[in-house]
Amino acid sequence: MISLNGNNWMIWKPRMEDLLYCKDLYGPLQGDSEKPITMTDDEWKRLDRKTVGFIR
Repeated sequence: MISLNGNNWMIWKPRMEDLLYCKDLYGPLQGDSEKPITMTDDEWKRLDRKTVGFIR
């Protein structure tokens, strides 16, 4: 993955989205979705943390 800088957002964003979908980490970033009913709060927090860690 290429590092994000001030000039490559248009390239970086779709690549990061693809990687997050492939790793099933995209859920916490979708602003229009909520935690699934079948998922506990702890599981949701853990998934959110994994997503943030992957992006970093």
